Amino acid sequence: MPRKGVLVVNRKSRRGAECFHGVVEALVAGGFELADARAIRSMRELSRAAQSAVEEGAPIVIVGGGDGTLSAVAPLFAGKKAILGVVPLGTGNAFARDLSIVATIEDACAVINHGKVARVDMGHIENRAFLNVATVGLSVEIARGLDNQAKRRLGKAAYMASLVRALATVKPFKVKLELPDGVHEFDSLQVVIGNGRFHAGPFRMSPDASITGGWLSIYALASHRKSAFFKLALHMLFGGQLSVDQVQSFRAHSGRLSTVGPKRVTVDGETRMRTPVEFGIAHGALRVAVPKDFVC
Repeated sequence: MPRKGVLVVNRKSRRGAECFHGVVEALVAGGFELADARAIRSMRELSRAAQSAVEEGAPIVIVGGGDGTLSAVAPLFAGKKAILGVVPLGTGNAFARDLSIVATIEDACAVINHGKVARVDMGHIENRAFLNVATVGLSVEIARGLDNQAKRRLGKAAYMASLVRALATVKPFKVKLELPDGVHEFDSLQVVIGNGRFHAGPFRMSPDASITGGWLSIYALASHRKSAFFKLALHMLFGGQLSVDQVQSFRAHSGRLSTVGPKRVTVDGETRMRTPVEFGIAHGALRVAVPKDFVC
C-alpha cells in the first residue's frame, strides 16, 4: 500500500467539516505522508481536485465524504493506477460497509495506513456511475424527503422519519425489466439494482451479492399492497427478503428498466434521472484500499 498521497474531504457531508483535521492527524500519526489535504464545499471543485491528483500520478487519493461524494468521484479512478482511499463521513456509508471499513476516523485511516489494495466493481446507469444502489419507487420518496440539515441533526433517525412520509405517498407502478435472460413485467412498489452486498444499512441485497463478482443483484417488491413492504422489512432483518412471495430477484451484468409513465430514479442517494434507463457494470474497474482481511 502506498504511504504517500492526497486527501480531499467534502465539507458538506454529514461529518466532513468537523472531522477534517482529525483525519489529517490520524493519517500522519500512522506514518502517511500527505502531499496535499483539502476540505472543499463544492462537489465540482472536489471532483476537480481529485481528478488533478489522479492525472498527476498520486499513488492514492483519499476521499472523505458520504456515498454521494464517493459515487461522484468514482469514475475518475476507473481503469486508472490511482488507488481510491475511503474515509466514510456521511450518514449511510454503504460503500464503506461493502469494503468492510468501519465508519470511524481511526479505523478508516488504519485501513489506508496498513491495509491492502482490492479491485471492486462499479455500476453505471445511463451516464452515471454508482457504487451501492440505484432504486425506483419507495426508496426514491425516502431520498426526496431527506435533506443535509436533517441528516446532520438526526443522523440515521432522519431516514425513519422520511420512510413514514414516503409510505403515505408512494403508489404502485408497472415495471418492465429487460435482462439478458428475458423480459419481466409486474406491478411494483420498489425496484433495487445493487452493485454491492448491502443496501438500506446492514441488509444484504441477496445471499450471493458481491462487489467483486461482475454482476448486479436486482430485486423488486412486486406488489401493489403497501402491507407487503412491512412483510419485506421484517424478512430483511434476518436476511431473508428473497423468500418473500411478493419479491422477485434477478442477477445480471446489464439491462433496461422502464415504467408506465416516467419514474424518478435515485442513484446512491441522489435523484437526478427518470425511467427508462439502461444499466450495467464495469467489473473490477476500481482499485480501492481495504482492510487486510477483506473478503467478498
